[in-house]
Amino acid sequence: MAQTKDDLIQFDAAAEDNALSPKGHDDYDAKVAELGLGEYIEEVDERGFVVIPPEKVGPPEFIERVRSAVLRVAEERTGEKFALDKNASSGKYRSEPQMSGQFILYYLLFEDRVFEEWLSNETMLAMVNHYMRGEGQLSSLTSFVKWNGGGYGDTLGLHSDTPRPCSGVLPAQCNDVVNSALCLTDYSEENGAIAFVPGSHKLCRHPQRGEGADKAVAVEAPAGSLIFFNGNVWHGAVPKKTDGLRLTLTSYICHQRLKTQEQYQRHVSREMLERNPPAFARLLGAADPMGWTSLGPQFSRFAAWAKDPETVPDSVLELHT
Repeated sequence: MAQTKDDLIQFDAAAEDNALSPKGHDDYDAKVAELGLGEYIEEVDERGFVVIPPEKVGPPEFIERVRSAVLRVAEERTGEKFALDKNASSGKYRSEPQMSGQFILYYLLFEDRVFEEWLSNETMLAMVNHYMRGEGQLSSLTSFVKWNGGGYGDTLGLHSDTPRPCSGVLPAQCNDVVNSALCLTDYSEENGAIAFVPGSHKLCRHPQRGEGADKAVAVEAPAGSLIFFNGNVWHGAVPKKTDGLRLTLTSYICHQRLKTQEQYQRHVSREMLERNPPAFARLLGAADPMGWTSLGPQFSRFAAWAKDPETVPDSVLELHT
């Protein structure tokens, strides 16, 4: 018997949504309360950014492992030797944007197991999930390597991380992007710190060239701190006036409805997914049915995850070699 129009529209939309989207249903605010992060959420809401102290982020030995991994990758890509108290060179590395006194190391996740560990950091994830309601995906994992002379000029390079829509109006009621910088060295104005225009996220637009530079505030934060910020807030950086390196690990998270900056969704190996908690797989987009080929979205693969959110099902794992 042929299907009628009425047959095709008889389905429970709410039940389908719950089955296909195991995200967004956890009590993320309870995790914020458990970790004592409420005051930091309030500051992000008011100012657009916050500095979370090292004792809330991770032990010094973990920060040292991240720093060592970043320096190793920098040496491999540039062909140069690096020391924290020495100025640097980009050597043979040709990433963009390239400028005097700074370069960016891209696509770090696959370079060292310590970067995988970072993506399971409780504090970072609790902040992300509070704003993304479990629907955030890692867009890029990078490191800014900066030394004496590195800077963006009088404009401080102020910008918003949220992609600019055709209307020019950024979202106010939800977050398309949140970002964070794990400080691998001390941050200060003299040391070329990131700078924010407090409250600018509430304007819901990108700055005009040079706008807000006179209101920007350089962040003071010891190594091991996490600088967490709303994707709408205007930010850039002041020039570095001291010798030696300023290092970060930057975790840029976008809502799953946006394209990620770096490719992770199907590039993450099954081995990597199996050795990390399920939250890692979701953050990397392993549960995202979009990006299909000739078989279409295969929603049933991902619906299986709703039955047991604490285990990545084989139907998802088999997509990863």
